[in-house]
Amino acid sequence: MGLADLRERAQAALKRPDIFYLIAGAAGILAALVGAVGAPNLELANQPAAVVNGVPIPREALARAVLALENDSRNPVTPDREADVLERLIEEELLVQHGVDLGLAETDFAARRALVQSVLTLAVAERAGAEPSEEELRGFYRDNAGFFAPAPRFSASVVFLGNASRARAADVRATLASGADAASLGDPMAVVIPRAALPEAEWRRLIGADAARAAASLAPGQVSEPIAAGGGVLIVRVNGFAAPPAPTYEQVAEQVRTEWDRRADEAAAREYLERLKSRARIERSAGGAT
Repeated sequence: MGLADLRERAQAALKRPDIFYLIAGAAGILAALVGAVGAPNLELANQPAAVVNGVPIPREALARAVLALENDSRNPVTPDREADVLERLIEEELLVQHGVDLGLAETDFAARRALVQSVLTLAVAERAGAEPSEEELRGFYRDNAGFFAPAPRFSASVVFLGNASRARAADVRATLASGADAASLGDPMAVVIPRAALPEAEWRRLIGADAARAAASLAPGQVSEPIAAGGGVLIVRVNGFAAPPAPTYEQVAEQVRTEWDRRADEAAAREYLERLKSRARIERSAGGAT
């Protein structure tokens, strides 16, 4: 595979939203490199638009920049404006070269991070042409059915106590654990607690994140400790769990493909790193890691 092919695949990969599972925080490789170090130069066009200190600026880079300007502007791009775009690319190249001369690739954290992100993008682009078959995706779904299963639902009884003493909270908790109806205990609540089983996300909306998290960790019949909420405390008893039916492959086919791509990207990056390690001379000091 030639460098030009890698560059095209890297550009295509950057447009996919799933790649950002792997390269978290990347806000655009080019923008991150201006004033720092810049992405590695790839195969240059035969007829560059300009040459800066011996480094050509490919015409395709100029064409992409002009196209971006056309998309962002209501006015047509004139030859003068195209010349301005080229001038900006020349200035950018000068900044990149100066940043390298200053040693920013070795000393500047933002520059090093941008380089890492750019090289990882190329690593992922190496496998960008690999397309899974329908059979492979279905097998991936079967092997990871639990990953694509909906979150479990649970039903619960909730008691709110405003400014309750420890003794009262303990009494209510014991009564609730005995199976008593929550409606006969505690103080009025601002929300109505449904009897139906709900996912944890819905419980977070009703009783808050802390109480929902505590309830989700309980077994049926168990009662939580008092949980601070809204000027008082909540005591929650989990009544039971209900597992929603597993989705068919057709219902989650898009999610399956996205997750397959994400894991394949991670594997490609890991393989790339292992190849680099195998060719590198690495010396680790005895106290370098604990």
